[in-house]
Amino acid sequence: MTTTADDAAPGALGVAGEPDEIQVDVRPARPAARDLASAQNAAAVRYEQFRSVQPDALRRFFAGAYTPGWRVSGLTTRSAVIHRRCAAASMAIDEVLIRGPATFEIPPAESPAANIVVIQPRAGSLTVTGGPFPDVDSPILVAHGMSCALQVNGARFDVVTIAPDALHKITADWRSPPSQRVRFLNWRPRSRGAVRAWHRALDYVTAGLAAPDTAQQPMIVAAMAPLLAGALLECYPSNATEQDLAGDPSLPETLKEAVAFIHRHAAGDVSINDIAAAVHLTPRAVQYLFRRQLDTTPTEYMRRVRLHRAHQELLARERAGATVTEIAQRWGFAHTGRFAVLYRQTYGQSPHATLKQLR
Repeated sequence: MTTTADDAAPGALGVAGEPDEIQVDVRPARPAARDLASAQNAAAVRYEQFRSVQPDALRRFFAGAYTPGWRVSGLTTRSAVIHRRCAAASMAIDEVLIRGPATFEIPPAESPAANIVVIQPRAGSLTVTGGPFPDVDSPILVAHGMSCALQVNGARFDVVTIAPDALHKITADWRSPPSQRVRFLNWRPRSRGAVRAWHRALDYVTAGLAAPDTAQQPMIVAAMAPLLAGALLECYPSNATEQDLAGDPSLPETLKEAVAFIHRHAAGDVSINDIAAAVHLTPRAVQYLFRRQLDTTPTEYMRRVRLHRAHQELLARERAGATVTEIAQRWGFAHTGRFAVLYRQTYGQSPHATLKQLR
């Protein structure tokens, strides 16, 4: 592996432009993102750097830099990579600069205790396969059970890795008793406002890690992972936020009643009229509430809840021999093909792949 350990340069982040001329450094230093929690026992911030134009070295590096390892293909003689990492307590932020074409396949993590990965496009050409992303600057979530593939051709992006303990601490501090292990329900952000909040949090942490005075202050650095974890939980639907909407004091009581009704009756034949009747509003008023407060519709929210329940059942395999069709129909998806399309758009792989990978 051709890498450089850069322990002296806090300016490892924030370099603009593509890597036009990349020299290969042969001093070995393997970036370790496997146990981010242990970073808090070392220096406040650890800087590492890798750069190469050699396809074999690039493939080996990305296979070892993340868990599970990324698979790289589509490289040409024009391809080159600069990878800079800032690692601190329970998190790491990598700046990745790609010259030329490359395809990155990010497989799903099998362990529920795996790190959470968010890819933040910054510049250049980057396309995501496996699901639609409405905005070019939208973050790309890769959590347990999710996967995706990136096609780049001259691009710069950040890879944010957050240890699950940071997420659990946020939810444990937020409510009592602590929640179960955090699981994200969807790789689509909850709203445009949530994406903007994520951007502000990430930019703040990135700037802090790049500033020598800040990076040498352990207590300031220790607060950065919780900030990113909180922004991530606000940005994406999870079992820590969606099921807690009914207890959110900032939401109207009528909306919380509608959310609770949907969760109670997710397995039943429920329409917008049923939801409206349960909260003593007109269907139009319920539509307005969901759109204004949650940036979605009651029907889409119900579909999301049902899809999550089906996903949980596929992961749990509680019913021996259950098929994708049976699980889909049990949660209100009469057309298996449409269910498979929606599932792939949400989780980055087919429901059959989820069922197969756990057998």
